[in-house]
Amino acid sequence: MTTHNKEELIEELGVHFENLYHLPPLATRIYAILILNGNDGLTFEELMGLTEASKSSVSTSINLLLQTSKIEYYTKPGDRKRYFKKKKDHLKLRLSNYTTIIDKEIGLFQKTSEFMKATDLKAYKDNLCYTSIYIDHLHQVRKTLEETLQKLEKVSINPQK
Repeated sequence: MTTHNKEELIEELGVHFENLYHLPPLATRIYAILILNGNDGLTFEELMGLTEASKSSVSTSINLLLQTSKIEYYTKPGDRKRYFKKKKDHLKLRLSNYTTIIDKEIGLFQKTSEFMKATDLKAYKDNLCYTSIYIDHLHQVRKTLEETLQKLEKVSINPQK
């Protein structure tokens, strides 16, 4: 991948993460950079250089990413610098978050249906075919998320498979 394409991908990922996580643009660009960097960590100074952002802006963004468990850091023996990288289990965390959102949606949808059934039976019956399809969809998504999380768990235990 050329540098130009990498920069475009960082920007595209950054915009996606802005919308997905509601994080500031610099934080999402740093997150994208660390994802594309693989398992190698980058120092604070390297991130400042790559983003061309101020020390305080990079610091604020890194702290936000650490607080939201998007990234982690490590140190090297004899080296005082911290090296930042994406969390090893960042995909599992994303899917766990999606599972939580789906669970909330299912619960709220069921409460809404029960309320409609008790207060406006005609509206409840008129929409039952639509709501049934949607609730089935939510349960299928929930099941798929669980299956994928189980697969990721197996791979994290035995990375060779």
